[in-house]
Amino acid sequence: MLSQTQIWRVWAGVLACLLLCFPRVRATGESQLGRILYSHATDLRGRPVPGSETILSGDVLTTGEDGNALVELKSGTRMQMTPSTSVRFLVEGGTVQAELSLGAVISETAGKSATVVSTPKYQFVPAQEGECRYLVQIYPERSTLAGAIQGNLLIQARNGAGSYVLHEGNYAAISPSAVGVPGQAPQAPVRLGAQLTVTATNVIPDAVIQRGGQTMENPLKVNDQIYWEDNVRTLPNGRLRAALSDGTSLNIGSDSSVRFFRNDATLQQTQINLNAGELRAWVAKLVLEYANFLVQTPTAIIGAVGTDFIVDSQPTKTTVYCLEGSVSVQNSDPDVPRQVTLHAGEYTSVASGQPPTAPAPTSNALLQAQINETTVGQATGPAAGQATTAAAKAGWHIGSLSEGASIGVIAAVAGGAAGAAIAVGSSHGSSSSSPSPASPSSP
Repeated sequence: MLSQTQIWRVWAGVLACLLLCFPRVRATGESQLGRILYSHATDLRGRPVPGSETILSGDVLTTGEDGNALVELKSGTRMQMTPSTSVRFLVEGGTVQAELSLGAVISETAGKSATVVSTPKYQFVPAQEGECRYLVQIYPERSTLAGAIQGNLLIQARNGAGSYVLHEGNYAAISPSAVGVPGQAPQAPVRLGAQLTVTATNVIPDAVIQRGGQTMENPLKVNDQIYWEDNVRTLPNGRLRAALSDGTSLNIGSDSSVRFFRNDATLQQTQINLNAGELRAWVAKLVLEYANFLVQTPTAIIGAVGTDFIVDSQPTKTTVYCLEGSVSVQNSDPDVPRQVTLHAGEYTSVASGQPPTAPAPTSNALLQAQINETTVGQATGPAAGQATTAAAKAGWHIGSLSEGASIGVIAAVAGGAAGAAIAVGSSHGSSSSSPSPASPSSP
């Protein structure tokens, strides 16, 4: 039988244990950053993950060569981890951080609180409240790829050397030697014929330019500025790649005549007149209510929203080929009825005074021939055409996700191994990390 003194000693010991354990339990609760919803071939804290598991501050989660994981963090962010990826989770300044050391993550958030994805040189976070979906990938040789799939992405240099807003539908490939961020022009209204909005990024001689209001044509060279209301003409042996400031990229074939007619960056309204010849366009995603991107020929008007298409303009007939997305086509005469919508792999023809023909499938041979007619130099895809001189000097390349780039295209730009690259489409509905279908051969 225990004495009263012994009983009090036992209770005192129990109480002491509770007091010692309580702070530890509380601290553990406060350090819980989220949980693993699904995993395969994944290690947490150096041991295999058996199933759903709590993630604590300081934990390192690693996926194997054929592994993957889906994580839900207390900030409301869901994060997909692809094979051969390693992430350390922690809290810094009250914000959940996901430190990526290798591999790729796709982060999705729908609220005010967002998780910061960081690499040794940069931090990535949504540029606005609301839904945002983006990709960050580090390659073994330390180059980095970021893609703004939905919403704009703010990229901040960790050394304090500025920040860069990557707009929805674009990606940034950053070389290992990159320092800081490239300059970024403000999103201001564009005055016709006054402010630079187009740059010749690749020219195969010969191409000439006629400035607005002038009659003389002058040779057009790489990095020459093209202003709205300028006329550009390629000669029989000439071709041209041009980059618009909104991320749109154009390839102009031989014997072509183009007038850069109208642009309003505030309203996202652009019109380009293709008077003759061939033009391939990768159009940056349009998000404003009255936004439009129009190509007008003598017989047709073509409208696109974030897509890839080719226009062949002849004196009495226009043919339009849709490579990705959708394109609306109608006769340039408003009195001619009917408008058709092309989807990937379809084409239509518009003759003078006639409505567009019904959309029809395009043969691979015909489509490849059209692509070859608008190929400019050896550069692969619009990423080469859209990288500004400033960005290139900073070790950055900016491109459009709407090109439906293949794994090899993005890998070549980022400098990584093709097998490790991830190509992401711009669809908001998909949350898959598998490569998006590649469009026909990039120019």
